Order: sequence, then C-alpha cells, then structure tokens
Amino acid sequence: MLEEREKNNKKCLYCGNFEGYYTKGGHRFERTKQGICRQYDKIVNNKDSCEFWKTNRRRLYFCKRAVSRTLYEILIDLSAIHQIMQENEDEGKNL
Repeated sequence: MLEEREKNNKKCLYCGNFEGYYTKGGHRFERTKQGICRQYDKIVNNKDSCEFWKTNRRRLYFCKRAVSRTLYEILIDLSAIHQIMQENEDEGKNL
C-alpha cells in the first residue's frame, strides 16, 4: 500500500521537469491532461512517470509560503483574542 501511494506521488503532474499545457476557455485557462517533459523534450500525459522524476521546488516553495502566511494570520487572530480577554479581565478587577 505504501509503494502504491508513493508511485501515485511520482506522476509527471508533480514532477519538476513537467510543464502543463493550458487552453483558453471562456473566462479562464483550462488545464489539459498533457504537458511537456523538459527531461525528454517531448509531450507526455500528466499521469505518466519515469526514472528522472524530481521534486517540483517551485510548488514546494509556494506551499510553504502559503502555510506560513496562514499560520501568521492565525497568530494575529489569537493575539487579538488574547488582548480582548486581557482587557475584559482588567475591567472586571477595576469594578
């Protein structure tokens, strides 16, 4: 089961050598099921796989950046909640 999951993660779609093709739609670009493999310099399907698979560093960078931004926003929200609770506690002592 672990080998099957690992094989599914090694698809061309997730490879750093793969660049997907898009077609222009009515309101946005639609992703096709094909793209170009820079390693072989040929058109491949996004579900294919090969021995030259490598991590997509750009995707990894953007995922880490998105997670970092979300955690920062959560930290700001928690800080605001903490401050509100602290102010309410201080008002209760002054009465």
